Amino acid sequence: MHKLSLFFCLSLFIHSYCFAQTAKDSAKTKQNISNSGFKEYYPIHEKPSIMWSSNLVSFEPIFFEAKPTVYYSISNNMRYVMQNFAHKPSDAFYFTFQPHIRMYDEQSVPVKMPSYKVLAGWQRLVKTPRNNFFSFAVESGHFSNGQSGCTFDSTLVDESDACTALHATITDSDNLSELLNRTNGNFSTNLTKLSLNFRVNRFGQNNTPFISHSFSGAYTLFHNKLFGLIDKGGFSDFDIGIYGRHRFELDYEYIHTYAGKFRYSLGINTEFIERPHPSVEPWRVELFITVYPFKINDLAFFVKYNHGHDDYNIRFVDSGNQFSVGAVWDWFKPFEIKRAEVLEN
Repeated sequence: MHKLSLFFCLSLFIHSYCFAQTAKDSAKTKQNISNSGFKEYYPIHEKPSIMWSSNLVSFEPIFFEAKPTVYYSISNNMRYVMQNFAHKPSDAFYFTFQPHIRMYDEQSVPVKMPSYKVLAGWQRLVKTPRNNFFSFAVESGHFSNGQSGCTFDSTLVDESDACTALHATITDSDNLSELLNRTNGNFSTNLTKLSLNFRVNRFGQNNTPFISHSFSGAYTLFHNKLFGLIDKGGFSDFDIGIYGRHRFELDYEYIHTYAGKFRYSLGINTEFIERPHPSVEPWRVELFITVYPFKINDLAFFVKYNHGHDDYNIRFVDSGNQFSVGAVWDWFKPFEIKRAEVLEN
């Protein structure tokens, strides 16, 4: 079972990378083809990754986890505009599939309750008069783990009368991490996410940023109707009382390319859940170091430390300290741009 599940997860991850390699490059007839495997650029993005992580709860040892994120571009002129115009906004319209798969070191069901986000998105990237980058994104869609069991009882079906009656007995003093159905507990919601990013850049002689300070913020609203219109995939009143309607993120990353070849970054990511169940830790803080050792500059290796709630769908009821080591691919590597002439004086 381990081998079959491992093959499944790796296949999804390889699909993510290969699709990115073959994605349409709308500007390649007007510019030199980059050595990047990724042909579309997204300044605000979730990076595909695969990693080993330490345990948050002692009775569920983690074997490995993967986030084989894929972006399906509808239209993306970001690289072409950035390389050919000093002052012109660029846009990307896309769908993104963001699975999160975790394999546990157990004999029976090692892959449990994977989560899936399917979102439609729009991003705009603006280059300021000082050649810094400002971007924002609007994404909306569905987030769930595809399970049918009662969230806090593995013997009951989700939304059945018995499950609803059981949930009515849960109080603010209960420890949800101890009660959680870890086999097939349901998690489902629709969401809309608003994100902002500002990059302060320093450029080398080749018009490519070699130092960037990236500041990001995001607000996520969980809501019942898909895209605010379709009554599918929402949550119950009990659900939203457990995981809260609002989430906030603040992130910072320092990115440095040394001698034009070796790139590394370090940073901090924070997430805050507004008014979840009292037993849930609302904060999550990530500290990370990422190294891009190869000339291709897409593939990197990272070390990360997490403190606070888990990020694996309904397992946000778990919390603690966690270390991760793995590989990641970048959707927005430094590339040559057309700088504003005002700075050349």
